[in-house]
Amino acid sequence: MPFLDVGTLLKEKSQDLKLELLAGRSGLGRKITVADINRPGLAFTGYFEHFPYERTQVIGISEYTYLSSLPGESQLELLRKIFSHKNATCCILTRGLKPSEFMVKAFADLEVPLIKTTLNSSSFIGDLIHYLDGKLAPSIKLHGVLTNVYGLGVLIMGKAGIGKSECALELVKRGHMLVADDIVDIKKKSGRILVGSGLEITKHLIEVRGVGIIDVKSLFGIGNILDESLIEMVIRLEEWESVKKYERVGIDEYFADILGVTVPEATIPVGPGRNLAVLVETASLNQRLKNKGHFTAKDLSGRLQEIIASKEKS
Repeated sequence: MPFLDVGTLLKEKSQDLKLELLAGRSGLGRKITVADINRPGLAFTGYFEHFPYERTQVIGISEYTYLSSLPGESQLELLRKIFSHKNATCCILTRGLKPSEFMVKAFADLEVPLIKTTLNSSSFIGDLIHYLDGKLAPSIKLHGVLTNVYGLGVLIMGKAGIGKSECALELVKRGHMLVADDIVDIKKKSGRILVGSGLEITKHLIEVRGVGIIDVKSLFGIGNILDESLIEMVIRLEEWESVKKYERVGIDEYFADILGVTVPEATIPVGPGRNLAVLVETASLNQRLKNKGHFTAKDLSGRLQEIIASKEKS
């Protein structure tokens, strides 16, 4: 399971999220394992059933005002009940709120980081969830090439030597964008969307057999690269087999499963005289039409059935 420790959160986002550690420095190694955030107002009133201890706890002005109205010992008791749990991660005060001495004591004793931010609760929570979602998203690395064709994220797959990189290079020359070559790092974000990117060391590079390593950014310009892209279609390249029946009408739909997310898939046989870049462009445009509700093969089938039905009646 992917995780992020509180110390890394502070190191990477202190400036962007205006974070400042107030207490519990010894707990910076605590692990954040979920991107969800919780506001513990209901627990402060005494209701702890189904309480999500593993989430990052955020205290806004409402929770802070209620907690501050309690006697010091009651504050300590509540905070200890919540943050003494083994899965507790950290607590963040928004709006630059100043903690009471009892709050500081509780978090110092429990060795749980107490952090404050000057941002208001709503904007801070949105930014934090976006950051944690990217860090904690389930991920997988696949062998392939990720391109963005007419605004559609297309993952090109196939065995080594089939022509994936050459196809991507031709697509770049035709004005499309390269995201990753050879190894694609894929993450599943909230909303069941897949986002792919390249490895840092090979970013914007393509390996072409017989030519070598090509720097797409330097050769073709910044307009032909993307750091990341949604993965909205998979195109699988395979060697042409004369005995195999390939899709000719396109009425049947096929899907690839990546991290539990189904993605439209098309298989393109590779053979002499076939322009792979044009075929990938066409498949991408056709998928965009499908996304907008226009399915050419099914429309044709419907018209044929209407003609047949009308002839049977006559």
